Amino acid sequence: MSPLLDVKGLTIRFGGLVAVDDLNFTMEKGQITSLIGPNGAGKTTVINMLTGFYTPTSGTIKLNDMDTTNLSTDAHVKVGFCRTFQNIRLFKQLTVEDNILIGMQHRIPYGSFLSLFPNKKKSECEKKAKDEVTEILKRVGLEEYRYSKPGSLPYGMQRKLEIGRALAAHPRILLLDEPAAGMNPAEKIELSSFIKGLLNDVEGILLIEHDMKVIMSISDKIVVLNHGKKICEGKPSEVQSNPEVIEAYLGKGGAHRDVITSE
Repeated sequence: MSPLLDVKGLTIRFGGLVAVDDLNFTMEKGQITSLIGPNGAGKTTVINMLTGFYTPTSGTIKLNDMDTTNLSTDAHVKVGFCRTFQNIRLFKQLTVEDNILIGMQHRIPYGSFLSLFPNKKKSECEKKAKDEVTEILKRVGLEEYRYSKPGSLPYGMQRKLEIGRALAAHPRILLLDEPAAGMNPAEKIELSSFIKGLLNDVEGILLIEHDMKVIMSISDKIVVLNHGKKICEGKPSEVQSNPEVIEAYLGKGGAHRDVITSE
């Protein structure tokens, strides 16, 4: 049986800089795979390639044996990749509801011409979309903020709104780029449980996160990058005891190894 995601030989160069070098990993259906590494390791660059923001110099990306390596950004969304960002990117002049609706844009079955005039098909589609927004807002715990502006929400709720917008695209793989950044310990615990639950909505989750307590508590598999190269891949228990991983994070000697444990 083919993996949900199969990355082989993924490489990207920016001039003389090799940002990601011959990366290989797989991701299975129903699992959370985490991509970790020190700052500058190439993690976000990998997500940018997986979602079409960057075109790899070489290598292949396959979603259930379908080659997605050179698809455009919008084509990636249509086949099942959707992401969030390190820095929250919401349309703050619009309502929470409108932000979710934007995530559905590629699934609207009528064109721009029909949208200009009142018609039955448009009305039916809009009602269906509004009903789906209601379900998504319930899912992410933001139903009571439907008509609020995102900027009025606490930081953690803005993160959930961004995830809700991604869910509106009906992704197969949800890619989360540092979702716990800026959260306090209590918010991170709640977020970890929330992310686990998202496996009921998508086929797999690829997670980038610096908080090792979050990573170790929810990951089925961890891929570790350093200077653009994979240095380790395995279960959390295997990764946190790997000498190369300890050295990459802490330098030789590995003092304070609790930095990469869940304790």
